[in-house]
Amino acid sequence: MTSKTPRPPSNKQSPVQPRRLRSAPKRPAIAPEEPLRLVLTDAMGNSRLFQYFLTVLVSRIDMERRRAYRDLELSGIADMVGIAAVEAGMRLPFFRDKYRDLGIVIGIEGQRAVNALSIAGATGIPRETVRRKLRVLLKRGILTEKTPGRYVITPGIAQRPENRAVFTGLMHETVRFMNQCLALGLVKPADPEPEKPRSR
Repeated sequence: MTSKTPRPPSNKQSPVQPRRLRSAPKRPAIAPEEPLRLVLTDAMGNSRLFQYFLTVLVSRIDMERRRAYRDLELSGIADMVGIAAVEAGMRLPFFRDKYRDLGIVIGIEGQRAVNALSIAGATGIPRETVRRKLRVLLKRGILTEKTPGRYVITPGIAQRPENRAVFTGLMHETVRFMNQCLALGLVKPADPEPEKPRSR
């Protein structure tokens, strides 16, 4: 039986094995606060108060619309074009973040155009009336025909100082309505939702 010749010691060092790091926690140490939600306290019991303050708010909005357009049907058609123009984008967080300030202009290509038939269906205004009033809005420069028969809001119209002043006033009126509802106990902060059990 032959004996094995011992090997000379190697100068190579064995590679250092990296430490096994603990996996990062799945949840942050401090969970982000849930956004505040409001709920009705007593829908039927407070319905007269709620109806009164809501009617005051809507009346003030309509007053400003009459002042701007001198015709609520014209205002309704322009509003519907404006809603349709950004409705799809408003579902996307990056779009809301980019255009959250009314001072930022959305160009023609960034808006979805809408036709007279869609406006009539959404507003309940007869289609021929819609077509006639669309021509008025085009003449006033409020709307632009993106493609034949399809309309968007003229870029820059909302950024005019007189229009921004109206929007700012209506924002304050809306917040006043919300605060009145809170002060009178018509609404209250919703209870936080129970935390869902963690899945293992």
